[in-house]
Amino acid sequence: MKDNIQLIKFFLTSFYVKPKQPVIQVLLLIAFIYVATQYFVLTLIIYFIVTPEEYLFYNILLSNGVTYILISYFAISVVFSQSDFAIFAHLPISAKRVVMSKIISGVALPIMAVSILSIPTFFILLIEFKLGVAVESIAFLLVMNVLIVLFLLFILSLLNHFRSNTSVYLLVRMTLIVGIGISPILYFLFKNYHAISTALSKLDVSTISSLSASISDFLGTGYRFAMQQSVVKTLLPLTITKSFIYFILLFSLCYLLFKATIKMIASKYYEHGLLVSRIEKTTKVWGRNIQSSLFIYLQREYWIIQSEPYFKMQAILGMILTPICSIIFLILVQTNIINSEWIVNNESFLFVYMVLFMSCMNNISGTPYSREGKYYASSMTLPFDPQKIYMAKVMTSSCIGTISVVISYSIYMLFGRGDIITGLHLLITLLLVITYNLLSPLYDRRHPLLEWSNPSEAIKSNPTVLISLLYGLPLLIIVGLLHFSLLTIKISPAMTAIIILVIVTLCTVSVIYKNFFEGKNLKGYVNN
Repeated sequence: MKDNIQLIKFFLTSFYVKPKQPVIQVLLLIAFIYVATQYFVLTLIIYFIVTPEEYLFYNILLSNGVTYILISYFAISVVFSQSDFAIFAHLPISAKRVVMSKIISGVALPIMAVSILSIPTFFILLIEFKLGVAVESIAFLLVMNVLIVLFLLFILSLLNHFRSNTSVYLLVRMTLIVGIGISPILYFLFKNYHAISTALSKLDVSTISSLSASISDFLGTGYRFAMQQSVVKTLLPLTITKSFIYFILLFSLCYLLFKATIKMIASKYYEHGLLVSRIEKTTKVWGRNIQSSLFIYLQREYWIIQSEPYFKMQAILGMILTPICSIIFLILVQTNIINSEWIVNNESFLFVYMVLFMSCMNNISGTPYSREGKYYASSMTLPFDPQKIYMAKVMTSSCIGTISVVISYSIYMLFGRGDIITGLHLLITLLLVITYNLLSPLYDRRHPLLEWSNPSEAIKSNPTVLISLLYGLPLLIIVGLLHFSLLTIKISPAMTAIIILVIVTLCTVSVIYKNFFEGKNLKGYVNN
């Protein structure tokens, strides 16, 4: 048992490293306090709007949602990471012990964070209900969170067990995570879109009391729908005997999922570890004339992204997140759930900039030099062309953005929205994505964060991510405001699209000329 604790401590200290920069530490603390405050305020608002029973239901729902998001973001990179294989492969420690310690370490932070967020809820339940009900509710909430965590890990362990191609596996894994997460929401929308549409059509924001009543009606619709489900009907009403039996069943199910997940991952631990180790240790052969072929530089960027599962996950997320948001947006508009005349009249405009911002707001374009880590030294010592390194990084991030944009617009046309203006909007979006990707790496090129022990530090704990937004985001905002202004003064959508396309083309050409033909910044970069 003592050895297991040491292993768990090892993984906890390895994967959840405190940022070295004091500024980042303070920002993370402020961010956690801010999120905790927002969560408490949200639950408090729900408490004053709905009945105690509805409050309890939505509190459990919120807690489950936060747990799912956290486990998807943190634990996946811990439990299914093979970075520890080189350390433990030659030690007399069984794969099951290593995997068990990784699972416990991976779920520790999400469960701990949700438990802290649930403290104010306990006191609210204590005020509204008896002590026994409050304790029982919090215990049920935490057990349900653990069950959700272990269920997701079990499903992903099955996928991990039968994986073959790494790129396809990562794409399917990310799609599965997102699909499982949004499936209850989509199910609720499809089953109740008439009731939701009616509730939204009656939305009154003229006064606080009317807004509160409208939100209460909407939340009541969700609560009544949940209470009508056969699973919930079977569970309710609860008695002491029923509660005890359910807790025993939940604990038993958690234990079975825990053991099954360990067995599934451990059975492929050495096989997948050797595969990853072999790929990382494979000598990367460069052509004789390094500076002549741009393909060599693109291949180098591909190797950097392939070097860490976290980087691959970010790239895949950048490709699929925008299309998923596009589908949700179009379903909401198609089913008239969002009953707003302004949204309907400006649907094309909103879609353009929703796709644009979702495609640009990722960590791929803002941290291309920081991600290099140990590969960065080769760009300084070998006869690489800094201009082609920069060009390859821009092309890589632009390719990821282009894939997400093209898929999103293809979905848009499948919904029957395609016309000439849509084609113009597609060109505008692609040009702005390229321009943004030309600007966002500029700060990271001069101040890369190279000393990181965990790949997530190159992105998650990197202040460059925020600073890079200052390089490209203002352009997107200015173009968006100009586009909206032209539509507001009643210029036709086609003429507006042409004007914006001309302006965006000039901006893109100017940025390309400044970065690739003037070469002032690149010369300074080489000299430094």
